[in-house]
Amino acid sequence: MKHTSKLKALKIFLTIYGIISIMLFGTLFFLTSIDAPIIQKGGILRFLRWDILSKHVELMIEIVYLVWGIFMLIAASNPLSNLSFLKFTLWANLAHGILMIPQAIMVGMMYKMYTDIAYCLFLAIGLWILTPSGEEKIEQKIA
Repeated sequence: MKHTSKLKALKIFLTIYGIISIMLFGTLFFLTSIDAPIIQKGGILRFLRWDILSKHVELMIEIVYLVWGIFMLIAASNPLSNLSFLKFTLWANLAHGILMIPQAIMVGMMYKMYTDIAYCLFLAIGLWILTPSGEEKIEQKIA
């Protein structure tokens, strides 16, 4: 992939992931805040939760991912200036996704492979592929 088109693809990827993250975790934060029946046992969106945790714990996790989405949008405007954030995002989501695989198997939530785990691993793999390497960074700064 040509370096400038790779950088453009990274910007698009971060923008899309940022918007999805803000919408998803903003909605979950709101629904958790109001104890919406739709995410409780028997609710149509219950699959978006693992075990029901203490409300304050769920809100903390959701707000972290909501802020993460905002920072993905910020990084999309200038990925080369946000490489440490992108590397952290890659490795944190890779580790998180890999950790969740045996957990999902152990608790019998195989559908998590298509929700939470897919969210983390797709983000990590996308960043792995699209984030510029050392040589690419130099070439893009020169161009």
